[in-house]
Amino acid sequence: MNYEFNWAPIWENRSLILDGFLTTVALSATALALALILGAALGTIGSSRARAARALVAVYVEATRNVPLLIHMYVWYMGLAFLRLPAFTCAVLGLTLYSSAYVAELVRAGIASVPRGQKQAALASGLTPFWAHLLVVYPQALRIITPSLASLCSQLIKDSSLASVIAVAELTYQAGAIEGQTFRTFEVYITIAALYLALVLLVTQALTFATDSRTAAVPARVADA
Repeated sequence: MNYEFNWAPIWENRSLILDGFLTTVALSATALALALILGAALGTIGSSRARAARALVAVYVEATRNVPLLIHMYVWYMGLAFLRLPAFTCAVLGLTLYSSAYVAELVRAGIASVPRGQKQAALASGLTPFWAHLLVVYPQALRIITPSLASLCSQLIKDSSLASVIAVAELTYQAGAIEGQTFRTFEVYITIAALYLALVLLVTQALTFATDSRTAAVPARVADA
């Protein structure tokens, strides 16, 4: 194979790559924030004593995560086309609902791994159930699920590339457009892969650092379990 690399087309199309990168960041950040909020709420409900609530959460989780992400996006973009939602919004909704199911399971498992005595001690100290969860249970659960949560965040960023099929001009979409114009396949996708790698590493390391800093300020135990 006698292939000569030519990086000039990459530099000439740097504005498109930058636009795609910023769109990927915006898409991933929005979907991640919403998925964490929704997933945390569902995970908390799923760990409650209310059997009906747990059953509803279990149905949501199984029905959502066992359907491919691409189908979620197609449903919002084409199946519900009468809503006239922008492609970006459809991608955010698909990523949010799909990822929230995994977040819910992580949160539920994290809460279940915290000894019950921790919450009981917090309640005995005068905290309300809300503050007991927020100040005592969640920090310990977060410390436990951080590795899995970081993996989930990196997966969401990579999954955002599927938004290219519904015409969201993110990184993968721009890469296809540039490759179709320049025919520099290797150069284009090596560049795109490097950008995805840098973004994923940055997010996972930032999440781990932030979690370690937050939990370091919280006592590991409120009382002996």
